[in-house]
Parts: sequence; structure tokens; C-alpha cells
Amino acid sequence: MIKGSTILLRPFQEEDVQRFESWGRERERLWGSYQRFQLDHVPLLIDAFHKTKLLSRESGFFIIETLEEARTIGFVRYNMTHFPDSDIPYPDIGFVITDPGARGKGYAGEAIRLLLDYLFAGYPTQRISAVTDTENIPAQKLLEKTGFQCEGTLRRVSFRDGRYCDLKIYSVLREEYQS
Repeated sequence: MIKGSTILLRPFQEEDVQRFESWGRERERLWGSYQRFQLDHVPLLIDAFHKTKLLSRESGFFIIETLEEARTIGFVRYNMTHFPDSDIPYPDIGFVITDPGARGKGYAGEAIRLLLDYLFAGYPTQRISAVTDTENIPAQKLLEKTGFQCEGTLRRVSFRDGRYCDLKIYSVLREEYQS
């Protein structure tokens, strides 16, 4: 478990399966406005949980829980990216505050910082990346606030709501990051 000042990052547990199935039925909960809404993702996640517990050297998935109420409000995740050089993988992160009432309260920023601390301490990586929809201004501002810099735009790389969308790729380098 990774403890912050207002939240805790904890591994995915069996009791989270039902929660994810519930969130998976509501687009705004699990995916949000800027993600593809596909019902098959939740069963794939649950299958992966039963195989790996969603925590390995290659990838990890942490539940965000408030310290004060022990309320589950979202998750952060990482997976090692092997592009462009498979010999030098680096973590790519993602985050979602699934509880609409918990959005805008600083939880996501704290979760990202805790995850970055964990990854820079435990991996010999020089960079951590994140990708977000070009229309997702709140996520872009949050990434920039936590030290990420925009590296560019991946054009028409995601299909959402019947159209192709552009994504922005961000990164933070070890020497740039200040926890």
C-alpha cells in the first residue's frame, strides 16, 4: 500500500470485481467522456486480475481510496512500454476518478504523484509517459501540474463516438520530477 496525505493506493482485491462491473455499466464512471466505451474491457480486466492480481513488474493497477472515509474513488495504472526500443522499456500511466463527487478535489494529482514516486523509486527508468485525448483539457492540466511536458500529438490514433480522435503524449523525466 502506498499512503499519501489524503489517499491510499492499494492493490486491486477480489471485492473490487463487483465494483468494476458496476462502474463498467456507466460510461462516465469507468471510461469518462474521452475514452472508448466498450463493455468487453471489464471482463478482460477481471480475467487479468485472476491471473496476475494486476500487479507485476510489467504492469500495475492500484485502487485510489480516501484515507478519511476509506471510500474507493478511482484507480491509477501503469504498464511498461517497449516502444521505440524494446531493450529500454518505460512506464506509461493512466488514471481515472470514477466517483464524480470526488473529482476536482486534488485526489488524482496526489495519486499521480504517489505513482510517480513508486515508479521512479522501483524502476531504473529515465521517463514516464501518459497519453490523453486532445479534448481532455482537465487531464492535460493535471499532467502539466505534476511535471509532465507535452511531446506531441498522435493524429487519428483513437476511435471514439464514431470518429477518429487525436491523442497528446506527455512525459516526465527523472531529473525533471519533483515529488
